Amino acid sequence: MKHSDAIKALLLATISEIADNPKLYAVNPGKDFTRNRKLGFHETIMVLLTMEADCIKEELYRYFGRSTSAPSKAAFYKQRKKLNENALANLLFAFNSKLSKKLYNEKYQIIACDGSAIDIYRNPNDPDTFFEPNGKSTRGFNQVHVNAFYSILDRRFTNLVIQPGRKRNEYSAFCEMLDEAGNDGPPTIYFADMGYASYNNFAHVIENDQYFLIRCNDKRLKGILGYSIEGLKEVDCRVNRILTRTQSKKKYNWPDLADQYRYICQAVPMDYLDDEHPEYNISLRIVRFEIMPGCYENIVTNLPDIEFDFEDFKGLYHMRWNEENSFRDLKYPLCLKALHSKKYEYIVQEIWARAILHNFSSEIINGVEIEQQDTKYLYQPNFAEAFKICRDFLRIHDCLTVMEVECLIAQNIEPIRPGRTFARQHRFKLPISFCYRN
Repeated sequence: MKHSDAIKALLLATISEIADNPKLYAVNPGKDFTRNRKLGFHETIMVLLTMEADCIKEELYRYFGRSTSAPSKAAFYKQRKKLNENALANLLFAFNSKLSKKLYNEKYQIIACDGSAIDIYRNPNDPDTFFEPNGKSTRGFNQVHVNAFYSILDRRFTNLVIQPGRKRNEYSAFCEMLDEAGNDGPPTIYFADMGYASYNNFAHVIENDQYFLIRCNDKRLKGILGYSIEGLKEVDCRVNRILTRTQSKKKYNWPDLADQYRYICQAVPMDYLDDEHPEYNISLRIVRFEIMPGCYENIVTNLPDIEFDFEDFKGLYHMRWNEENSFRDLKYPLCLKALHSKKYEYIVQEIWARAILHNFSSEIINGVEIEQQDTKYLYQPNFAEAFKICRDFLRIHDCLTVMEVECLIAQNIEPIRPGRTFARQHRFKLPISFCYRN
């Protein structure tokens, strides 16, 4: 059996396992998904997974064939309405659990945490997602915020927290996903950007017996160290800090270590400080290095000095960009910019469905060997094209059509050009309108 066939069989088996217990994933258990229909539980999930950027009717024709026997739009709406909020999430977790994991140094799993805004249908009456007119949009716009855990070496999403744009909170999302993951499985290193640098996030990772590598800006690093870092080109040191919510030195348990105390105000979350535990001890490793002339990167971590020396962090730092690419793939090749509903719960459904399709596709793409020629660059699959190939492959369900998935992916390749940098383009892009679908 080919690798692509094996992964597809694995996903279909996972869907079947969930479909065998529809009452666990139905809005009305014991009533929904109890009758045999053309668009049953399994088919509803498959249509959600394989959607592109067309209208609902075209998506149904694409899956069932352009015939009069294809289900209607109304039938699809009724069926997707029966799925509860856990159906697609549990499918992602169940599918991931069947896949093998790649480890860094044969020991560590590397998970990156990041967030991205998704533009949705404009609705000024929704205070949770609507943003008033500003320099980006003269009419205002609506957004949801997707926080994700992403396995860098496996190229797969492991968890999502979806929040209304106005209620986005990356700190709480990070802690929520981290606590759900716990400490089962191999040791994990959590990568995160500057927006996640907080004592509370550091403490959550430590309390779960895991590791973190989080970027930090100069201002925040100065607060951790207690002195200015201006002029420092390289730093690799350990600092011990005692966190407290009081500024009175008389209340310190260790007044002779006053320089190690850091005040956490009441408005800042710190889940391990309360009346019974007025102080929290934390040990951090600070690393600073130059990434280009005059440009420095600061990293806060708890990785052990014995296994990770100063030079290792330069390579680890660059690995986090894989998650940036994954959000681009979700929005464009996987069509997350073209949602098929205005309702928030259905938007959440489609986000989870795109993440599952991403993981399915990535697992197939990772198994394709690209023959390297004697050329200037090494080559890799063109992921944008490969995702489309895998989506079309997943849609096949007639047991007759044959697709040479691996050959098609190997045929669409692109060179790997290391060291290239581009300025981030901040462009406001509306979602694809419902009226102007192909």
